[in-house]
Amino acid sequence: MAPLDEPLRTDETHKRLLDWTYNQPPSERLAAQILDAEGYADIDPSHPLGGPDGGRDGKCTRNGENGAWAVYFPRHQQRPKAIRDKLKADIEAARKHHPKFLAFVTNQEILLSERNGLRKLGGDIKIELFHLEMVAGILDRPHMAGVREQFLRIPAAALPPMNVMVSVDGSAHAFVDDDRVLEAFVALEEDHIRKRSDAGYERVRKEREARLREERAKRAREAAERAARERPWDIAAQMSPFAHSPVFDNLIDIQRLQPLSLPGYEPPKPPEPLTEDQILERVAQHRAALEARWQAGRDYLAGVAWPALRLRIWNAAESFLNDVQVIVTFHGARGVRFAGLAAFEFMKVQDPNWKPPRHALYAPAPMPVPRIRRPDGYPIEWRHNDDNDLVVIVTLPQLRPHPEWRSEHYGEDIVLVVDPEQAADEITVSYTATAYPYGKPFVGDPFTVPVEKAEMRAVLKATDEAAEEAS
Repeated sequence: MAPLDEPLRTDETHKRLLDWTYNQPPSERLAAQILDAEGYADIDPSHPLGGPDGGRDGKCTRNGENGAWAVYFPRHQQRPKAIRDKLKADIEAARKHHPKFLAFVTNQEILLSERNGLRKLGGDIKIELFHLEMVAGILDRPHMAGVREQFLRIPAAALPPMNVMVSVDGSAHAFVDDDRVLEAFVALEEDHIRKRSDAGYERVRKEREARLREERAKRAREAAERAARERPWDIAAQMSPFAHSPVFDNLIDIQRLQPLSLPGYEPPKPPEPLTEDQILERVAQHRAALEARWQAGRDYLAGVAWPALRLRIWNAAESFLNDVQVIVTFHGARGVRFAGLAAFEFMKVQDPNWKPPRHALYAPAPMPVPRIRRPDGYPIEWRHNDDNDLVVIVTLPQLRPHPEWRSEHYGEDIVLVVDPEQAADEITVSYTATAYPYGKPFVGDPFTVPVEKAEMRAVLKATDEAAEEAS
């Protein structure tokens, strides 16, 4: 065996597997590592150090199926018949355990023309071959360097430094005059309350005039009826009651009928006259409720008016990274779920829970705006930490040196917003990355993202106009 400081060949793994001199116990342990790297589970060796193994070197599972595994690591290349005889013996020994498959791990080269014949030996047992070239390829993977060193004495090269770069396309967004928009909404509500109050006074005036007319008509009818009784010879007095026949009264009453009552229909309440103090009290109540949900209203407008942020992550090293997790923190910023222009309703800026009124029989229920479905294995999660910073977590099974990974491949997600009272010209972004087999996290250099400031009134107007055109 070559010493550790001897220059290595490009096919060193292949050579040392074929020149195996460590006998059975290490070969079974190496085979267990090979199976683990290939996704087998519940790997349970029988007796690597010797002893009755029940006709199998170990048992394992894959995709929910029970199986067995066997190992054949002789020194140097053997004749095809020897390999075939060993596999046949392993199949017959394992058959009594009723496995669904048998994984046969060997250091022998098996030609492509020979592999199908060996697989057919299993009959109803699926034969999964791990031959020399396949085993060497698995062991030559970067994350298998420790296994190579342990079993083949090939020194594990030092891992190249991890170097993960993160950038953001776009800007954070902030409103600069949201207080003026809030005051405008309050003024609109006050104007509405005053107009309703004026309508209430007008309603009361008309009802009072109607009562006076009805009282005068009632007195006229009573006077006519008395005259008819007191002057039976007076033809004009006798004819006057017909002018006030119940038939005519019914025709008049029809005009005062309430609208037809229908299931689910509630007629609007008549406007009520209010004193100045009552008006101011209602305006104050509306202001307090609007201020309590104002941030939610701002976030709603941001989610429909502004684009989602785009993350770019690239591996600046020359090696693949596996089981990668990148945590990106946007300091002083929050995340709002992207909704898009199709979800815009003007009234929801004041109350995101607002629903359009409808008549149960004549107006169909509004169609809900479909939310973008996250694909299976969606790599992005996000939350807010204790400081209310946005934390975005990207989990990737692998990160190649090229090309870079972009979040736009997975659809719209997060709109980056900054509260108006905290809006600076830029925010700081920091990030860390972890990956297998690196034991320490990589800490990237912080960078900044500009804050795009806009008047909420202008954004609201432009969004409303765009929604009207789109509809």
